[in-house]
Amino acid sequence: MGQLTLQPASLKPWHTLGFEVKAQGIIDVFSEEDIHQVLSFARQHDLPVLPLGEGSNTIFAKDFAGIVMRVCLQGRRMEYGADGQLMVYGAAGENWHGFVRWALDQGAYGLENLSLIPGTVGASPIQNIGAYGVEVKDLIDWVRYIDIASGKVVQLKASDCVFGYRDSIFKQQLRDQIVITEVAFCLSSHFKPNLSYMGLHDSQAETALQLSDYIVKVREAKLPDPQNLGNVGSFFKNPIISEDHYQALKENFPNLVAYSVGEGDWKLAAGWLIDQCGFKGIRKGNVGVYKQQALVLVHFGEGYVEDLLSLAWDIQQQVWLRFSVRMEIEPRIYPQ
Repeated sequence: MGQLTLQPASLKPWHTLGFEVKAQGIIDVFSEEDIHQVLSFARQHDLPVLPLGEGSNTIFAKDFAGIVMRVCLQGRRMEYGADGQLMVYGAAGENWHGFVRWALDQGAYGLENLSLIPGTVGASPIQNIGAYGVEVKDLIDWVRYIDIASGKVVQLKASDCVFGYRDSIFKQQLRDQIVITEVAFCLSSHFKPNLSYMGLHDSQAETALQLSDYIVKVREAKLPDPQNLGNVGSFFKNPIISEDHYQALKENFPNLVAYSVGEGDWKLAAGWLIDQCGFKGIRKGNVGVYKQQALVLVHFGEGYVEDLLSLAWDIQQQVWLRFSVRMEIEPRIYPQ
């Protein structure tokens, strides 16, 4: 990697919202050795380090006074187990959708419902990404990371990752303390389509690739390409409420969109709540709410992150006033 030097650099190309913010320095790392070198340099200069993949789930609320470490580690491999079990390994910097399609090409099934989710393999466990009836926590075997403070390498079993709905130990207790370098997935050589999500009932997919292609078309029809319109995908989590709250809302709003998640709790469609408050398709200056999907906040270019966060606050306020439901922002905000 050579001798490290820092100079202020723009983060605009490195996060999908595309706001003009800066870091004290941006360094690309391509190996664990690179990571150790950057961490040592940061400790010597008393600088914080922020690992970053493709920036598809990150909001920079202002300039970052430290080193942004762009995790570019590449590599993927597969091992055969018993009874059709396949262990598939992906380096943290691998593009997620590219990794999913590669796994399918190898005859390793299970990730197809997660096609076209933006980001990297290393980011997938942080958010516990999920779509169309599948969450990545159910497929991860372990996560390998480097502790930023000590440089220690840890391999954490999935059962210790404290996975929850769009949540994990990496987003909570270990937030900003580790750099994920590799993720292992337990997949199968036997394709069993998961069509439990209502929108997939008419897919008619007979193979995993066909199902992946169908999901890609659905996502492209609903969600904007970050390369063309700045966004971080779903801006809010789908809120979960109690049975009593659900029944009260259902009485007042018969068309309420909700799904039972067990133990008497219900998950509400955040996009429906936002739409009912009149925000779908709205534009305020250079930010707005996507016209095809109210769950997606967008940046049209040349705007300010303060305007986007102000719009998000307005949405949270109006949803609370109308439904008594708290909307939680899904992407990570820096600095918090």
